Amino acid sequence: MKIGLSRQSASHRSPELEGFELRRRPFRGYALLASSALGALAVLIFFGAWASSDRIEDRALATGVPVSHVEGKWFEKGLLLACPLH
Repeated sequence: MKIGLSRQSASHRSPELEGFELRRRPFRGYALLASSALGALAVLIFFGAWASSDRIEDRALATGVPVSHVEGKWFEKGLLLACPLH
């Protein structure tokens, strides 16, 4: 016994929806995606610099020297340099 195939039209057009037409490229979506990525990067830099600052202060307290004499690691220096708030 053969299973009959349904007869579908040969055209593969997307279904037409009322009120939904893409006339131009979605620039608002790209802008929201870019702003979300930049915001996440800014938050990561801020909290990374905060943690680096705390690590440097903890090492200074442990050795008993002023914070200005403690040498930070390369990533700590980079995060502190990248964050304008620290």
